[in-house]
Amino acid sequence: MKFIYKITYSLLLITALVAFGGCNKNPLDQKPTGSYTTGNFWRNQDDVIAGVLGIYNVLYVEDWIGHDLYAFDDQSDDISVDGDHPDFKAIERFNIDPSLQLIYITWPFAYEQIERANNAITYIPKVPVMDDAIRNRSLGEAYFLRAYAYFVLNQIYGEIPVIKEDNVQNGNYNVPKSSVDSVRAFVESDLLKAAELLPESYGDADKGRVSKGAAWGLLTKLYMFEDKYQSAITYGTKVITNANYALAANYADNFTAGKQESNSELLFAVWNKSSEASPSNQSPISIYFSPRAWQGWGFHHPTQNFADAFEPNDTIRKRTTLLSVGDSIPHQTSLNTIDATNAYQMFAGREGQQTGRMLPSYSTTGYYIRKYTAYMPNDDGNLNFDLKQPLLRTADIYLLVAEAKIRMSGNGAGDAEINVVRNRAGLASLSNAGMPELIHERRVELGGENTRWQDLLRWDKDKVINLDTIVSKPKAASPLPPYNGSVIIPARTFTRPKNYYMPLPQPVIDESKGIIKQNPNY
Repeated sequence: MKFIYKITYSLLLITALVAFGGCNKNPLDQKPTGSYTTGNFWRNQDDVIAGVLGIYNVLYVEDWIGHDLYAFDDQSDDISVDGDHPDFKAIERFNIDPSLQLIYITWPFAYEQIERANNAITYIPKVPVMDDAIRNRSLGEAYFLRAYAYFVLNQIYGEIPVIKEDNVQNGNYNVPKSSVDSVRAFVESDLLKAAELLPESYGDADKGRVSKGAAWGLLTKLYMFEDKYQSAITYGTKVITNANYALAANYADNFTAGKQESNSELLFAVWNKSSEASPSNQSPISIYFSPRAWQGWGFHHPTQNFADAFEPNDTIRKRTTLLSVGDSIPHQTSLNTIDATNAYQMFAGREGQQTGRMLPSYSTTGYYIRKYTAYMPNDDGNLNFDLKQPLLRTADIYLLVAEAKIRMSGNGAGDAEINVVRNRAGLASLSNAGMPELIHERRVELGGENTRWQDLLRWDKDKVINLDTIVSKPKAASPLPPYNGSVIIPARTFTRPKNYYMPLPQPVIDESKGIIKQNPNY
């Protein structure tokens, strides 16, 4: 297992802010960027601060949080994958096997984040002299970031090996899988420690670090996956009643460069920075979600079914979430010529003219997710990497608390929380809301934020919904020309319990020499 987990970690670190380039499919072949080792690095407070920043740096990797995780959400009914990766398309269609590149490529970066956190947790208490508040904060960050990696791995693969700090010290990485419940118990333990150690808020110099609210919020999500509704309410209420984590005044502020830095709703985000001097501080999510003609690679296309899910008056969220044919974005300066394949709708009769608006040829469905697309205000046409990538928002927690109350006490019990979210979007309050209304609200509030598929899976497991009725409906494009409602993905078949989890990567199985067993049904 050394090949899988020990990704040149003695070369770590961190202060060099390793940049993983675009479409790097050999993550284990990184060249060393410094001469530090775990034996000579953790000497003082500066080392601790740099070491913890190194854990955050893994979040920028495209084959981890920066892109690949969103391909798993393409299994849902909201988005369809495009591009030149056949493994992404196989996963969307449930044609999954352990040899697929995407099944493997997520794994080493998740465990790189875990190992960096393990080292921090091991060595921070041993640093002889440092400020106690920074020591506690740094340990809390490490516990949270380790928990987050395990939480995501557990969602995707189910049973996984749990590598702790004592494994690092003993060099024992080849351990068998732990049960789903054991992994979740470990995540819970880490998050409770993080919540104890982390501050409630930060000053401007430390914006982007995780806080107690992030730990409480992730605990809320964890408890909902375990059907521990009262615990979810307890920790979710800590978030939604704390002014440090208040909803942004405007929904769009969560996805607007320049409005995110002071946004209390962003409990956890990839804190991008548009800087040529530090390109490793740029998540590639904008590249993967933005139209190809607008400096992006255009991998993810919302479906018409998703577009139809928005209520007629839900214009604020729909405009913030979806980029449609004919739309433009501030500071997007690329011009393209309208040709015969584009001369539909508002472009009829304009062949040969140039436009900066979204043309039909840009998208297979007529839509893009707009939340991750912004351009530099100097109008140089480049994507604006100051746009942060939200991973956990207070609105998510409001809706989880509402769901927990509904599932404990019945219709109407979660009205207050649902209506806070709806009213922020300019919508009228609901009364006596049940699970259908809650499911709808989560879909449109969190659209494109990598929550839909995991929500559908946990609801199907609990028999709240029947996934068969969702995946058996073809994914369709816009009814407008030139799409004409064409089928993008035909009806699919979901197989239980096989498709609740991905198979473990075949290289992991092979390297373990029998210690790690494949998930059932693969």
